[in-house]
Amino acid sequence: MKINVKRIPPAGERLTGVEAGWIMELDTPDTQFLHEIAYDLLAQVQGLTLLVTGTLRTTATLRCSRCLKMFEQLLVVREFVVHRQLHGEDFADLTADIREDILLELPQRALCGAQCKGLCPDCGQDLNEARCGCRPRADAGRWAVLDQLKLKR
Repeated sequence: MKINVKRIPPAGERLTGVEAGWIMELDTPDTQFLHEIAYDLLAQVQGLTLLVTGTLRTTATLRCSRCLKMFEQLLVVREFVVHRQLHGEDFADLTADIREDILLELPQRALCGAQCKGLCPDCGQDLNEARCGCRPRADAGRWAVLDQLKLKR
C-alpha cells in the first residue's frame, strides 16, 4: 500500500479501504490469506516525519494444530503505528509494515476451538467427531519414566 506523502494536508488524512490478501506473500498449506485486508488509518506529516496510526482487519485461513482441519480466524491489529523519517520521497510504501503487524497477530498454535480434542495418537480418529476404540495408554506421557526413579532420602 503506497500513500502519496505530498498530498497529505497539515491536519492529516484519513485512509480507509482494502488491500488484497496476496500482499501478505504467505500461502502455505497451513496458513493462507484468502480475504482482503481492511484498513482505517490516519496519516500525518510532522516536519520530516511520517506518522501513520490506525487499525487493520483480515481473516486468515489456518490449520488447527490438534485436529488438522482448516478454519478461519479474524485477525485485528488495533494499534497499527508507522513512524518513518522522510527523505524527500513523494510516496511511502506501508506494505511491509502492514504485513509484519498482521503476521504478529497469528497465533503460535492455531486452534479451531478451545475445546478441540484433536486426533487419536494411535488410530488417527478425529475425537471431535467420534470416539475411537483404542485403549488409553498405560504410560503417563514422555515423563512417565521419571515416576520409576527411586530417590534416597
